[in-house]
Amino acid sequence: MIIIFDVDGVLIDVTKSYHYSIYDTVKYFSSEKPREELLDIKFSFNINNDWDASIAGILYAETDLSLQEFKKVFSPYSQSLEDMYRFGEHHGIKLPLYKQLVEVFEEFYHKHREKEEMIFTHDVLERMRKKSDILGVITGRPFDDLDYTFKKFDLYRYFDYIITEDDIPKPDLRKPSSYPLELFFEKVDFDNPVFYIGDTKADQKMVENFNKKENKNVRFILYQNEHNRDLNADYKIKAPDEICEVLNSYDYAQD
Repeated sequence: MIIIFDVDGVLIDVTKSYHYSIYDTVKYFSSEKPREELLDIKFSFNINNDWDASIAGILYAETDLSLQEFKKVFSPYSQSLEDMYRFGEHHGIKLPLYKQLVEVFEEFYHKHREKEEMIFTHDVLERMRKKSDILGVITGRPFDDLDYTFKKFDLYRYFDYIITEDDIPKPDLRKPSSYPLELFFEKVDFDNPVFYIGDTKADQKMVENFNKKENKNVRFILYQNEHNRDLNADYKIKAPDEICEVLNSYDYAQD
């Protein structure tokens, strides 16, 4: 059994770190907008990468439109970083260089990261470690951010293989592309059953795209929150300890 985790919103609660960093970054480059509205844009358009979500937030702040008006005109440009910059050009908005934005965002994140908390407890992870042959991680975090958090919470001991933002050669190969899963299985022999635990549409689409391209059957487990309840999944859980019930029920169904 192979179990692969997303990190933000699944292993780690980032509502007081990355979400605040989006707000601070938008304010730094433009003007202050309510954090809830910036998160609404992120989740409405399923912008998985928080650097990209910050770009979208800056565009919102610079247009001076209402939230609903902005979402309507921004929608056709919301699915790629290239399109977001194109939206800026069309509306006369000078966006920061992406590298500069990433540097500013990471400075804010380093101020907020101490507020992060674990979602999946050590007890649950210990049980999953015993249950699985391989535990892995596929995350959009850069390695340095992951390294800090994994050392802080002593998480490395559970995981065999990790894919981070640093392993992805260009933005269009991030989730929801199948590439992160393809890269993972360059390191690991595919062996059913395989479960991926995520919380976003990008996670769900990555699994779907990989299964279609590779003719595999990775099972998607959705960790539910207020933003994702309508997403399709093979299994849905509302609390970390429910994962053990899912894995046990799968074993039982195979017997």
